[in-house]
Amino acid sequence: MIARFTRPLAHLVIRFPGWVAAAALIVTLVLFSHIHALRTSTDLTDMFGAKDPQWQAVSKIGNELGYGNQLYVLVLAPEGGQDRSEQMEQVADRLTEEMSASGLFKSARSGLSEEELLGMVRLFSWNFPVFADAENRQAIRDRLDPKQIHANVRAAATELVTPFSTLGTNYFVADPLGLTAAAARNSQGLSQFGSFDLTWGEGNRFFSKDHKALLIIAEPRQPAVDYQYAHQVMEWARQHVAEATSAAEVRESGVHALPAGAYVYSEEDHLFIEKNIRRVSLVSIVGSLLLCLAVYPNVQIVFLSLLPTGLGILWTTGIASYYPGEVNLISLSFIAILAGLGDDQVVHFFNRSPQEWEKGGSFNDAMLRTFETTGTSIVLCILTAATSTAALACSGFKALSEFGFILTVGMFMTGLHTLLTVPALMQLWGRYIKPLAPKAITFRFLPAVARVTVDFAGRHARAVVIAAAGLFLVSLCLLPSLRWGGNFVVESGADSPGLTAQNLLSSKYGIEGSPDVLLIAGSEEEVLSRAENLTSGLEEYQRKGVVKSVFSPTQLLPSVQMQAQRAASLKGIDLDAAARALKESLAENGFRLEPYASYFARLHQLSQGAQPLTLEGAETYLPADLMENSIRRTADGSYVAAIAFYAADPNATSAVPDPVLKQWRDRYGPFVDFSFNKIDRDLESRVSHDSRRALLWTAAAIFLIVYFTFRRLSTALLVLMPIAFAIVVTFGLLELAGHRFSMMAITALPLIVGIGIDNGIHLVRRYLESDRNRILTVAKASGAALIQSNLTTIVGFGALMTATFRPLAEMGLVTSVGVALTLAGGFWLIPAILHLKESAKGKAVAADL
Repeated sequence: MIARFTRPLAHLVIRFPGWVAAAALIVTLVLFSHIHALRTSTDLTDMFGAKDPQWQAVSKIGNELGYGNQLYVLVLAPEGGQDRSEQMEQVADRLTEEMSASGLFKSARSGLSEEELLGMVRLFSWNFPVFADAENRQAIRDRLDPKQIHANVRAAATELVTPFSTLGTNYFVADPLGLTAAAARNSQGLSQFGSFDLTWGEGNRFFSKDHKALLIIAEPRQPAVDYQYAHQVMEWARQHVAEATSAAEVRESGVHALPAGAYVYSEEDHLFIEKNIRRVSLVSIVGSLLLCLAVYPNVQIVFLSLLPTGLGILWTTGIASYYPGEVNLISLSFIAILAGLGDDQVVHFFNRSPQEWEKGGSFNDAMLRTFETTGTSIVLCILTAATSTAALACSGFKALSEFGFILTVGMFMTGLHTLLTVPALMQLWGRYIKPLAPKAITFRFLPAVARVTVDFAGRHARAVVIAAAGLFLVSLCLLPSLRWGGNFVVESGADSPGLTAQNLLSSKYGIEGSPDVLLIAGSEEEVLSRAENLTSGLEEYQRKGVVKSVFSPTQLLPSVQMQAQRAASLKGIDLDAAARALKESLAENGFRLEPYASYFARLHQLSQGAQPLTLEGAETYLPADLMENSIRRTADGSYVAAIAFYAADPNATSAVPDPVLKQWRDRYGPFVDFSFNKIDRDLESRVSHDSRRALLWTAAAIFLIVYFTFRRLSTALLVLMPIAFAIVVTFGLLELAGHRFSMMAITALPLIVGIGIDNGIHLVRRYLESDRNRILTVAKASGAALIQSNLTTIVGFGALMTATFRPLAEMGLVTSVGVALTLAGGFWLIPAILHLKESAKGKAVAADL
């Protein structure tokens, strides 16, 4: 059936080589002209696909709530020596002003204004019934007791001892009863700002306790997972930090500034991966080129052998620029892989055509016979290889599916150029330079290697089969003990600027990176009610010491139901009596009563039963960018709330076990739990699941292709045997070597199946083409092409092993070893088995497999 496809191709190439070459040139120019439109997908969340619930949560957290999207800038003074606060504030003020004017940031600040601090005070002092929980209820009652009011006012007249004592009389006017200290639990509720505790520092500036660091907290307009935007932010930050610290006074003081946080890591990760892609692509291209120069005897053949690779990569890139229009940081590795796979089939064409020509007839006759024999095998091999990559293209993980899709396109493009462009150029070459029948095979030293290897398999056929069976069984026994580990995390070195800055951020301010987040969506009352239940559960883990800190929107805005319960717990307190006692005490201590008029009115209002505090009402008291980090109304009118918590052990993979989270969902309603550790676990699970499914689909499809090609089950099993041998022995040998596997090892399996099957297809089809040749003769004739095609594939995937990005290196290692073992299985095992059959029963029986 496939021969019906290859014959028309052969006649097309032989009759109209100029048109074929011209058409290839035109398409090449069209695709090349559009390559500039190809984008590199820079948003990490987009690699998972828009429908993925986990990454929808990431998008909401990043774009709507801002968690994990702060850019920190540490303004640092030299250790010891004079106080450099003035220079530190000068740098911080300049940078925050420039950030606000740049258009890149939603907000930027290095402290809170006096009015913002007073607004926080009013939130608690003017709405104290809202915050009267079991822990501070008695403290609130005491402060409203008339006798205590007189004592507090007398103390305040001499010294204000509060979390906001630097505000002086303005604070006392906003909170004459000192309710903030009781209602806010010593200002813990205010720690929502920037998602960390504000107990460090002093005054309204974000100074560290040792006064050697001043922190700028900025929120860029796009999330840190957008690598391109993160790079733009970091370019801006480096330039402006350098300018702000270059002033003579600042430079002489030794004050300097250092960016920290997610955007620093994001830029580092992007540059790290791009550097790895460039490295592996260069190694693959150079390695394949050197191998071709070493193997092929003349420049003409070198050029034609590399042509499918070069045009395949160019055409694939051009097609990708139309659809899907982008490549991600994983699918970019297709360049390195295609550089190794591109000449896998053309070498068989080169190998067969001179052998056919030596049999007699014209050059065109040899080309026709090559198309009918090896051309059919090439089509089969392209189908099997494309089957494996197409199976990956069906992955639910978008990054893996794009990788599979682009590789599938690449396989067909290299096959197209192998069967059309290269033969057309060979025809044109032959028209202008009369071809001479070759006296030797296409390759230099590979035929000798093939002869020696095949002769060894023939002389020791029984030993080869026994050794292979033994190695297979030992490896099979080792499979249950495989060690699994590794992840998709980019591991920073000790000299990483991001790690250096994060260590300073941790030591100066206790900011330990990104928190775990529970994300809730629904109506305002719904999200607040469920947030209260979840916060209660997390606080239990905090008491156990598992969770370091919890930041919940309900610390600033309890649900209406909770507000009513807390207000009811204060019944019996005469707020009008408290107001009278306050007036008397203020007058006795010489205070004017006019500034406190609004506070007296608020106490009277509360005595009558005030309206519940809503999100809109709470936001009037707080800095514009504080409440939005915890709860926000979205464009569709619903609300999104986030509870953030930090594990006591920053290296813990899961502070709250998954079964507990499931219980909370069953009890309190749906929510999404998010953390970068969880992303890593989910990613491993997703890639592992998709790779296993791709392996099953690939195995089933290739079995059917091989079976319907050879029409005999025994022959199909013989062709497939090197694949099973290679997969099992690959894992066995790597296990013996102490290798620790990751999920990318499973991703490599469909590729081993789809690519490794080529050896058996080429060898067995050629063996069955003629009754005159014995298997050792066929293996020697095909051996050089088999070795060369496998070597370039090993170079292509082996180049991935030079990556310091572990997922790429893992896929390269497993695939390279697997392909090498499929070559061993196809080049030794199949000839040894057939040779034993030939020796025992004769060629006719051996062929009737």
